Amino acid sequence: MAAILSSFVLLATAAAGIGGHYANSLTDNIRISTDGNFQPANTEGPIAGEPINILLMGSDTRQGKNSKGYGNKNVLEGARSDTTILLHISGDRSRAFAVSIPRDSLVTLPTCKATGGGTDGGYETRFNEAFDIGGPGCSVKAVQQLTGISIDHYVVVDFTGFKEVINALDGVEVCLKKDVFDAEAKLDMKAGKHVVKGEEALAFVRARKALGDGSDISRIDRQQEFLSAAIRKATSVGVLTNPAQLLSVLTAGSKSLTADPGLAEFDSLKELALNASAVEPSSITFATVPFTYNDDGGTVSWIPSEADELWTAIKEDQPWPPPPTNGADGEPLVMGPDEISINVENASGLRGSAARASRLLTTEEYTVVSESDAKTEGPSAILYNPKRPDQVEAARTLGYATGITPTATKKVKSEYIVFQVGSDFDYELEAVVPTKPTPAAEAAKPRTAAEVNCSS
Repeated sequence: MAAILSSFVLLATAAAGIGGHYANSLTDNIRISTDGNFQPANTEGPIAGEPINILLMGSDTRQGKNSKGYGNKNVLEGARSDTTILLHISGDRSRAFAVSIPRDSLVTLPTCKATGGGTDGGYETRFNEAFDIGGPGCSVKAVQQLTGISIDHYVVVDFTGFKEVINALDGVEVCLKKDVFDAEAKLDMKAGKHVVKGEEALAFVRARKALGDGSDISRIDRQQEFLSAAIRKATSVGVLTNPAQLLSVLTAGSKSLTADPGLAEFDSLKELALNASAVEPSSITFATVPFTYNDDGGTVSWIPSEADELWTAIKEDQPWPPPPTNGADGEPLVMGPDEISINVENASGLRGSAARASRLLTTEEYTVVSESDAKTEGPSAILYNPKRPDQVEAARTLGYATGITPTATKKVKSEYIVFQVGSDFDYELEAVVPTKPTPAAEAAKPRTAAEVNCSS
């Protein structure tokens, strides 16, 4: 996965400085995968101004050069996508959003053409079984069915490809909070910072039982930390200004990849690279599908309402987590609609105005405490007691949402702000994102590639 993301970022950064001969040789290195299960949303390659969704898969195959020394001989016959990331690159190429999909997600898989002939799937099982059933195309089909997101391309990398690109980077710096020994993953490291390469780098991202809580979820967190470090190293000045190392990294990265035909050709990668040059580590966000542990102790299930926030952001090409909203004063809003209670008064002189406004507010998660007629008719107003900090913040939020400048008055004796609905109110509300994270953001644990973390 580091090979994939680092190569994309490097291609984007260095595309203008790479000669045509070298660029063509890089794309020639990429293995082309033809998969009968893959029905691309876009057959023309990356299109300038349009977002791109790429499914990145790390295969656990032990066949060929990868067949020795990685334990669990029972998987020699097949391969699963033990690491899967849905990568969204925005239409304006200013940011990327990478969502990790837990391999042990309990989902209903689509029916796919099986690699051994016939069809398979259509039942509930672990997500990573899709790759074993029908290859990367079946994994793509599963993601499209589960999320409603159209996937444009896919890329696969294996153990050997991962090691080669990290070696070409001359290693990646990682950090441990405590000594770790994991015999199965072949990891033996002291607490502190280390620059890891080859087998040790692979052991670091594969270790599970001796790090974190021993689950695949904690391994996902560590892999995201490692990917962030790899991207920072790949885009560092030292690599970009060293032509020999840059070409070495790009060569290793391209050789490590297997991609669908639409992506594994020169014009597609060139278009993607030239249009993604603005994507920096601070603009690459990692998150994990919000989930809950199942009673079986071995699988997880997605939390639909919270996972849907991620999928909606990708489908609408919006930043995620959504950036906090600033009020009319330019300062961040700290209270969300779900924290605000309102007394609604009808100041319009028109029957039903308070009830109509209340329905609108309730739809946006505000709490309406009461409805009544105002003492006098007049324009819309938001009244609050300036001696109550909670009312000050509530009024700032409602003021932004309605476009009405709040009015401070000691006449508000209630513990709630007052919204007087005048005949001028247009019954529209702006969405508000407070500075505190939403439940979905808390569950998905977003981080950017610019953040430096130490694994536990």
